[in-house]
Amino acid sequence: MKLAALIAAYHEADDPGGGLRATLLIAGRTLLERQVRLAVAAGADPVVIAVERVTAPLGQAVDRLRAEGVEPILARSAAEAAAAIAPEARLLLFGDGLLASETVIARLVASDPNVLLTVPDARVDDRYERIDAHSRWAGLALIEGTLLRDTAAMLRDWDLQSTLLRRAVQAGAREISVRGESEDEVPMLAETGADLAEVEERILAGAHTPARDWVSRYLLGGIEQAATRALMPTSVTPNAVGLAATLLMAFSGLAFIQDWLLLGLLFFLLATPLEGVGDRLAALRLVGERGQSWWSAMLPVLAAGVLLALAHALSDTRGWGCFVLAGVIAAFSVALRIETEGRDVPGKIALADPKGMAWLLLPFGVAGLWIAGLVVLGAYAVGSFFWAQHHAHRPAAPSHD
Repeated sequence: MKLAALIAAYHEADDPGGGLRATLLIAGRTLLERQVRLAVAAGADPVVIAVERVTAPLGQAVDRLRAEGVEPILARSAAEAAAAIAPEARLLLFGDGLLASETVIARLVASDPNVLLTVPDARVDDRYERIDAHSRWAGLALIEGTLLRDTAAMLRDWDLQSTLLRRAVQAGAREISVRGESEDEVPMLAETGADLAEVEERILAGAHTPARDWVSRYLLGGIEQAATRALMPTSVTPNAVGLAATLLMAFSGLAFIQDWLLLGLLFFLLATPLEGVGDRLAALRLVGERGQSWWSAMLPVLAAGVLLALAHALSDTRGWGCFVLAGVIAAFSVALRIETEGRDVPGKIALADPKGMAWLLLPFGVAGLWIAGLVVLGAYAVGSFFWAQHHAHRPAAPSHD
């Protein structure tokens, strides 16, 4: 059965500056944008935003979503919301100001309607609507589209969110309780920006993809985290960070062609943390598809071009053998990537990759020992390939069953 989402976005925040709860900021974007992306990630289509007035921040948030390929529907009345959502759809209801984890939403979506996410009364305050003497609504519900249609037909000046909740309770909706055993399990209902501050820190701490190489884990991790924190409240997008990385790689190649060897290496090294920063920022804002980003796919190709540019610069004084070394490094790096793709190779994080090889080349470049550095990188790439090949194609241990 098709899943749709309805997000309430009309209650005023309690901040001195005013504004809507939906436009409170988290990770440099509005809470509404995060809610919409969570709904889309859960498989909801359409995503309807119930509004009473379109403020400038709310309109800008919707424009950003549409520019990034997400098409939420604005509904200025219950009737408009009901018209946008098929009666037979399963409807995921987001409370106004709700901040929930993907895990909690997935748990609810896996259930059959009608079901309410609840929290024990003793664990939360009056921001959470009371259901009975023992439980309050945690801000998420999975209901039938027909309930929205019937509610819209009789709704007058009542609050749509609260009325839907009451009617779901009256219809005997099942309750799924979250008790807060883990720190992020209970969804947050934010009324002020301060409510989101602590949650934002937790999101930032978890906004990273597993390190694919030893440099990101042991050398660049702190730099990537600090840069992500600095960029979080800005308008800088993950795509902009990825573009900066690709431009730095291009500048590196151009510098090598001009025989500015140390400058070329510097540009390459400056590009190395940006891939991780872009991936962290994308994870933080729930932007883009799961899996490899476009810049992660493009940077190894650019790295090969930079390596050939370095070989060209060195060949003027050190001969054609520089191209042989560069070719060996590039060929075995590509072969290594193929061998390890989708495979769990022991010690995979320590194997050769462009970022790690750039940092290994640094001491040789500073000392002017470029050829020695390429020889070491060649041995590193060849050794990594044969290590990966040995473990990737090793016969499985015989079963004793």
